[in-house]
Amino acid sequence: MATYSHSKICCFEQCPLKYKFQYIDKIKTDIEQTVEAFLGSMVHETLEKLYTDLKFQKVMSLDELLEFYNDLWQKNWNDAIVIVKKGYEKENYRRMGEKFITDYYNHYYPFNQGKVLGLETTEFVDLNDEYKFHVRIDRLNEADEGVYEVHDYKTGGYLPEQAAVDEDKQLAMYSLWVLRTFGNVKKVKLIWHYLAFDKELVSERTNDQIMDLRRETIQRIKKIEAAKEFPPNVSRLCDWCQFRPICPQFKHLYKIEDMKPEEYLEDDGVKLVNKYAEMQEKIKDLSEELEKVRERLIEFAKKEDVDVVFGSDIKASVSSYESFSFPSKNQRKEFNEIVKKIGLWDELAVVDTYELAKKIKNKELHEELIKILEKFIEKKKTDMIRISRSMNNNNNC
Repeated sequence: MATYSHSKICCFEQCPLKYKFQYIDKIKTDIEQTVEAFLGSMVHETLEKLYTDLKFQKVMSLDELLEFYNDLWQKNWNDAIVIVKKGYEKENYRRMGEKFITDYYNHYYPFNQGKVLGLETTEFVDLNDEYKFHVRIDRLNEADEGVYEVHDYKTGGYLPEQAAVDEDKQLAMYSLWVLRTFGNVKKVKLIWHYLAFDKELVSERTNDQIMDLRRETIQRIKKIEAAKEFPPNVSRLCDWCQFRPICPQFKHLYKIEDMKPEEYLEDDGVKLVNKYAEMQEKIKDLSEELEKVRERLIEFAKKEDVDVVFGSDIKASVSSYESFSFPSKNQRKEFNEIVKKIGLWDELAVVDTYELAKKIKNKELHEELIKILEKFIEKKKTDMIRISRSMNNNNNC
């Protein structure tokens, strides 16, 4: 039975190529961890320690908890951890963790909000006969008889709106495991602790919503397993991706960013892109100038009442023709009905092959339909270059 997790499914949806590198090719990279992930891990372990001691009737003091956190930080820090945000050092992040823990401690002391049933759980819930889902709950509480709480600690700097957590899939899937594990479940509360803001957000799901989510999760998994191509998807998340050095979107940047200025300017890729952009700019300028000359030439021909204007050893023929404009595609309902009524539809109607190609490419059509159409389709690859401003802050630029 194949095992999937929330992070594994989201990885594919965020970037199919990253999914391939991580879960199919299982590539190990020099970039092991970002500082944000490291901070999250250290804070999670510290809070796990806090609640583990509580199970043994020991309430750690805040000083003891911070000492544990700082020892953990020092023992586990290594130079492979990447700090993406410019202007910040590891000490800034360490102190952030101290503040998260201090605020949490002061907020919830003496930590008597229910009975702790599990910490950093490693459980699985069957979705069907093919797939099971990994359940890793930061903390599971029973707040009251039959009232269970799934707690999740967040160390990021983003505080979502209530509507966003009401749509969250991760903890909602964990509640499926709670429902199947405990026989007296009256309610499952999903609780997110946003430590950077010292706030908690709470949400719940009905049984019907959970069953719908289970079916949706199975469909998301089937989409992953049916994938034959794994294209990169560039987003702001790329800044924290450990596969940037081998990703085709960033591999060249990693090659040139540590070059000396003289090496950088002699790199074939750098030279070609610079030349291409320079020529594109010249073409743009010439196109604008050409249009101005064209307009002046038409004006001249009209003013002189001539159809042909002669140059040194070349001539320009100037003519006019009548063109027609029809309603746009999304405004053609009435127009189409008229064309049908006057008997011209079969003669004029054609398949919008551009839209059809887009639907096939985006996998909006069922595979059986695509197979039926395949004999009419000739596939070819078109190479294209787009020029845009790079966010690279390389000093060699």
